Amino acid sequence: MSGCGCGQSPIAIGGCQPSKPACPPVSCPDSKPREHCETTPLRDSAPYRVPATAISTDPTPYYTIANTHAALDPVVAQTILNSGTGTFPADDGTHNGQHTWLAGVVHIDPASLRGNPTSVTISASVHVRNDGGSTACRLYGRFALWNGTTPIRTDLLGPPDLPAGGDDNGVIPPTTVSLADVLAGKIVVELNLETGNDDTCRVGPKQWTVDSLVLTVEASAPGCGRTFLRTTCRNCDGAVTCTTDTLDGSTPYAAVPPVLPVTSCGDGCAPVRPPCLSTDRGNAITRGSDGCLYVPDTPALDPSPCNAARNTTGGLLVPRIDVTGIAPGGNSGSERSVDIDVTGTPGCPERWEVGARLTPVSAFLNAERQHADLLARAGTDVPIPESDIVLPEAGVYHIDSDVRYALGSATGGSGYIIGWLRDETTDTLLTSFTQIAAINAARQEQQGGTTHIMTEYTVASGPRTVRLHLMFVLTGGNISSAEAGGTDSNGATRMRFLKVRD
Repeated sequence: MSGCGCGQSPIAIGGCQPSKPACPPVSCPDSKPREHCETTPLRDSAPYRVPATAISTDPTPYYTIANTHAALDPVVAQTILNSGTGTFPADDGTHNGQHTWLAGVVHIDPASLRGNPTSVTISASVHVRNDGGSTACRLYGRFALWNGTTPIRTDLLGPPDLPAGGDDNGVIPPTTVSLADVLAGKIVVELNLETGNDDTCRVGPKQWTVDSLVLTVEASAPGCGRTFLRTTCRNCDGAVTCTTDTLDGSTPYAAVPPVLPVTSCGDGCAPVRPPCLSTDRGNAITRGSDGCLYVPDTPALDPSPCNAARNTTGGLLVPRIDVTGIAPGGNSGSERSVDIDVTGTPGCPERWEVGARLTPVSAFLNAERQHADLLARAGTDVPIPESDIVLPEAGVYHIDSDVRYALGSATGGSGYIIGWLRDETTDTLLTSFTQIAAINAARQEQQGGTTHIMTEYTVASGPRTVRLHLMFVLTGGNISSAEAGGTDSNGATRMRFLKVRD
């Protein structure tokens, strides 16, 4: 190894160091090699980002909703597809139910691909804002990914209604598609929004501002992911004592298998030369003419009496730090999820005591109110303020709700109740729309019960108020009662949360 190893004294490389004691200053028995560490550049199979664009195209093949249709101006469409800001203009009122469309074909540069992938993963997001002057009614838009004329991933915008001034986001989660279909121009991103008068609500035309479109394409191939360094240390018998993977010799890295030498990837992957470390005695930390970094055998220590580190005949002596924790039950509370107590004792050297305890915050609430009359406000969002729970701090929470309901018809009818949870502080939808109850009766029928809604929610900062929302949708006949969200003789609407991690 040209003196680049652990021939004289043990050193740490990327958190991996030779076992104690160090190899002796003479040859190992039977001419075995001395203890040493070797660093090898490798490349794993982690996904990598592929540069991608979306080019505006005729949206006609994707007109699958609304009575009448219009294509967005191609220049405006391309601006939005380029992550700029564009406007979907309001209809002039002559086209009942009109939606306006844009579509963009996904393109990638084949030269940016490494290895021989057969598929890629595509994800996208976009922000929309209802500029008014009317409310967007129920299902007011769609953000979708298409392969030819087949939708492969769809995010429906609404319900509930989106008032003028309201914001929403379309999200296409990571979706795997054929690389051949991408290169053939078959993969299309489509967005449509309600710009005219809705058939049912008849709430009038509205204008939209659309921005922040993000298109992400990733690919992967064996051995053509990220370059990293693998350090392996062996003792005098040649047995491996430890192995460490790092990005740069110090930053830990978890490699994605399979792992191959960098030279095995014949796609222009640049080889990486590992650092060469020399431990010849007496050398300062310099780079020699052989390209090695020369590390002094004995570190220089500050002679201050407050410096407890000492050079001894057995090696460098570093003082031990005593850590004393807090016994279970010694301290508890609900103000923070993790409490850490640190106590320092003055002196030379100082001594510290560190204690930590887990006290996850939680809450339970009964909605002490009569059921909300959903029939009187059929088709509209009915918030239940008495269900409010407050998430006090940042973290990940499990949130669930038991929703009591009553639904009936005196002469026969059909309809259903849906419910959802919303972060009132940030106006964020926590759950999809859960069906609480449904009725389809030919004659008199009365039903009641409890339906469960559950979700996990990540909060970046607190406090946050979470509220239950309900809606009744009439689909036919006559419904005599549709109510939910309160307390009756058989139980109560309940809200619970438990913080599970930071």
